[in-house]
Amino acid sequence: MGAMGKTGLKKRRPARAAAKPPGARRARPPAPHRGANWHDHLVMLLHAGAEIEHALMVEYLYAAYSLGGEQVPEKHRPMVQRWRDSLLAAAREEMGRFLGVQNLLRLVGGPLNFARRNPPWDSPYFPFPFKLEPLSLKSVACYIYAEMPDRKALRAARGRSKPARFRKFLDHELHRIERIVHRRAGDDAHRVGALYAEIIELVADPERIPDSVFNPDSYAAQASWDEWGRGYRPDPVQLTATGNRADDAAEEPAGRPSTRPAHVLVPRMATRAQALEALHEISGQGEAMHLRRHDTGEPSHFERFLEIYQDLEKLKGRKPARDIPVNPAVPMPGTRGARRGTTPLTGARARDWGTLFNLRYRMLLAYLAHALRLPPASGARPALRSMVMHKVFGEMYALKSIAAVLVRTPLHDGAGPASRGRKPAFAGPPFETPYTVALPDSERDAWIQHRDLLRAAGELCAKLRADGDDADARRYAAVLADIDRQSLAWVDQVIATSKGAQPRRSPNCASSRPSRSAGSARRRSPSTTTCSRTTRSARSATGASSAPRPCASTRRPARSPARTRARRSRSGTRMAASARLPPSSRPSPSPPPASCAR
Repeated sequence: MGAMGKTGLKKRRPARAAAKPPGARRARPPAPHRGANWHDHLVMLLHAGAEIEHALMVEYLYAAYSLGGEQVPEKHRPMVQRWRDSLLAAAREEMGRFLGVQNLLRLVGGPLNFARRNPPWDSPYFPFPFKLEPLSLKSVACYIYAEMPDRKALRAARGRSKPARFRKFLDHELHRIERIVHRRAGDDAHRVGALYAEIIELVADPERIPDSVFNPDSYAAQASWDEWGRGYRPDPVQLTATGNRADDAAEEPAGRPSTRPAHVLVPRMATRAQALEALHEISGQGEAMHLRRHDTGEPSHFERFLEIYQDLEKLKGRKPARDIPVNPAVPMPGTRGARRGTTPLTGARARDWGTLFNLRYRMLLAYLAHALRLPPASGARPALRSMVMHKVFGEMYALKSIAAVLVRTPLHDGAGPASRGRKPAFAGPPFETPYTVALPDSERDAWIQHRDLLRAAGELCAKLRADGDDADARRYAAVLADIDRQSLAWVDQVIATSKGAQPRRSPNCASSRPSRSAGSARRRSPSTTTCSRTTRSARSATGASSAPRPCASTRRPARSPARTRARRSRSGTRMAASARLPPSSRPSPSPPPASCAR
C-alpha cells in the first residue's frame, strides 16, 4: 500500500523540532542508568562533571594562548590582553571546580577521575564536542552557551535592572548564539548547569542518597584552598547577614568583568549540607544568576565570555588570534596523515616541542593524582604531599612557557613553494591525553613512573637545546633540563628511602634485634633465629676459613660474665697482632654467608 496505511490515510512524518533550542530541559530520569543504583549513578554524574571541567579548562587555555601577535592592531592590544587575562582566570577557576568535584567524589566513596576523553555527544551532560581552536565568535558562543543560566532564569532576569550588555544579550544575541551552537552540536548541546542541577537534586534527596554514603573521615584527605588557592581570591567586600552584598555595594563592581581577578574555589566538605553548599558555589561560579545562593558581585564565566563576545563584534572581522591550527596533534610513529579531526604538527621543531608539551601535560596529571593520594603532612611524616603539589604548579608554568614557544614555531618545515600559502602557519599546544592517567598501585612504582617521565623529558630537552633557530627556546630548554635534573635527584632519593627499596633478606635469617639493657649480655629467645656474627668476625680477624655457616636456630646457654670478659680479651689480642702485620699480609675480611646477607 506504499505510504498509505490500512485505513487508506497517508501517514504523517513527525515534524522536526527546528525551533527547539539545543539542550532543552528533559524530564528527570525516573531511575538511575541501567545496571546501577542511585549511589553509582551519582558517582557517574560526578565523573562526567570532572571530565567537563577538565575539558573546558583546556579549551579556555588554548583560546588564551592563541591571542596576541603582530596581526592585532596597536589600539586593540590592551583589549585583547584583557580577554587573555579573563580566559586564564576562568581556566584557573575551572581548576578549582575540578578539585571540588574530586573532593565530593572522595566524600561519597567514589574513585577520583582525572581523565578527559571524548565522550559520546548524544549523552545529556556534555556541552559540545571537544575542540581546541583559536578564539573566534563561534568558539566564544559555545563557551557562553555552556556556562549560561537556563531559560527560566533568563526570563526571570529580563525585568530586573541589569547591565546594558546583558539586555543586549537577551534581546539580540541569545538566538544567534543558540544557532551557532546548534550548527556545531545539533540537539545534543547542553549547559553545564543542567548537570549540576541534577547532582544537587540527587544529593539533597536522603531517600536516594542516604546519610551513610557520606564519609566525614575523608575531610582531612581532601584538597583545600590553602593548598591549591595560591592567593586567587577576590577583594574583600561588605556582606549582609544573609551572605549577599550590602546595599552600598549592590551595584555592579567598577570595571569590566575581564579586569576582575580569578577566585579559585576549592571547597571541602564532610556532610550533606556542606556538599550542597559547595555544589551551589561551584555551579554558581559559571552561572551568576542561576544556582548561586549568595550574590557576592564576582563575575561569572558567563559574564566574562559575554563581554568578550560583544567586544569581538566591534573588531568587524579582524582576527585577534594567531594563525594556529584546530586540534593540533603529534603524528604517531609509523602512521601516515592525520587522525580524523586533528591537524598534525609536521615540522620537526613543532613536533619535538609538541611532544615535550604532551609529556609535561602527562607529568602534571600524574603529579596531581599523586598529590591527592598522598596523606596530609604531619609532625611524624615528611611533607611529600606539599612537595608533589609544588611540582604540579611547576608543570603548569612549564606548559604555559612551552605553549608560548609553539605558537611562534612554524607548523611546517621548509620555505619552498610547497610550504607557501599553507594554513595554518604556526603550531599550537596539542594537549593530547596520555594512554592512562592512573598511577601504579604501589607507592614506590608511582615514584618510578615520575622518574621515567623525568628521564624522557631530559632526553627531549637535550635535543631541543641543540636547536639553533630560536635562541630563547634554546635557553628555556636548558633551564628546564636543569630543573628536571634537580627533580630527578629528589625522586631518586625518595625511591631509595621508600618502603620496598631495601634488598630482600633471606627468609632463614631474621634481621630484628632483641632489646638489650645497658651492661647486660644479648638475650635471644627460642623463637628468634639469629646469625653467629661473633664467630664470623673472629674468623675474619685470624684469617680462618670463611666457609658459609648455617644460621643457628637453637638457643645457646648464657655465658657467665667472667667467660665473656676472657673471650673479649683473647679476641682483642688476636686483632692487635693482626694489625702489626704488613698490609700485604693482613687477611681480607670474609663476606657474610649468602643465607644471612643483609
